[in-house]
Amino acid sequence: MQEHDFKLLESKDSLIGVDEVGRGALAGPVVAAACRIHKDCFRIPDFLEQTAKIRDSKKMSAKAREEAVSYLRSLKASGLIDFEVSSASVPEINSLNILKASILAMERSLRALINRLAPSEHFEVLVDGKPLKGFFCAHESIIGGDDRSLCIAFASILAKVTRDQYMLSQEEAFPEYQFARHKGYGTKVHRESLLMHGPCEMHRELFLRKIIKNG
Repeated sequence: MQEHDFKLLESKDSLIGVDEVGRGALAGPVVAAACRIHKDCFRIPDFLEQTAKIRDSKKMSAKAREEAVSYLRSLKASGLIDFEVSSASVPEINSLNILKASILAMERSLRALINRLAPSEHFEVLVDGKPLKGFFCAHESIIGGDDRSLCIAFASILAKVTRDQYMLSQEEAFPEYQFARHKGYGTKVHRESLLMHGPCEMHRELFLRKIIKNG
């Protein structure tokens, strides 16, 4: 991943990786992050050493993801990287559909980040997945990008940890659904809770029809 981004930075000042998480969940928001890395990062031995451990967020333990986010926050504080994390809410998902809501969350993060760049900065946007039709800015789409590009992996981790922490915070308000356990995804425990208690305000209406219909 380091090598992938290093090569792209030969002709750019910076790269911005974008990724989202929570698209397939039955409950909770979809969260997206945009993370910018400058070419100067690759001149710093500690950056190279620490980020060699980075992987696609799904391949890292919860502890490893949290440690990575702590390191990314320290890099942001020192000005070496920048990032933004945004979301699209359950009402927005219900209103727009999950694809449009996911793109909305990505756009919110990316716009905020781009607005902080110097006008002269030459950057490229890398997005995990397929090309985004009608997106507000030019971008390169990379299938499996969170396991190929360092800046996309950063975005993946930031979005995953942010969303997981939010779903953990909903456990007290909605204990019957055990959101801390499954983070809103359609596990057996979650589906059984839905059938027993019905949906709550955290649930995405369109995602539940088959589950409730089939019992």
